[in-house]
Amino acid sequence: MTPAFDKGLVVGGTGMLAQASEWIAAQCQNLTLVARHPDALAAKLGATPLQLDWADPDAADRIAALPSDFDLVLTWVHDAAAGLVRPCEDRLKPGGRSIRVHGSLSADLQTRAARDPNPRPDIARQVVILGWHPEPGGGKRWLSNDEISAGVIAAIREPVFEALTIGGASG
Repeated sequence: MTPAFDKGLVVGGTGMLAQASEWIAAQCQNLTLVARHPDALAAKLGATPLQLDWADPDAADRIAALPSDFDLVLTWVHDAAAGLVRPCEDRLKPGGRSIRVHGSLSADLQTRAARDPNPRPDIARQVVILGWHPEPGGGKRWLSNDEISAGVIAAIREPVFEALTIGGASG
């Protein structure tokens, strides 16, 4: 299934999630791209850039100033910025979808619960957990950017997944 969205908000989608951001842009009428350096990718995608560093004291206020009518919010933020997830999800209209990307430690339910507040009852949240791939000889490697974006896109395409782990995960 390929969903269509009127308005999308992607937070932290310019690096490893750039391909997912490109795919989302193709499904959206309007895309807002929030990152420390969003301008180049936003220009390529025809998206609205919002330059934001999570360490800025006014980061939550700047997110809160965005309209509250997004259908889709994709967030990839580090633990230090986890407090910005709720303001991002508050930009969703009722019935909207939040796709929350986590590292492999969030495979543990207690860790994930500590990193994410409960979502609003009128939105749907899906979690994508980034794992790793086993290597011959017992080693493992982190996922490639292509694999990460493919997993995020799979979660968006299949809203039945509450949590989707890409590769193996610890926890």
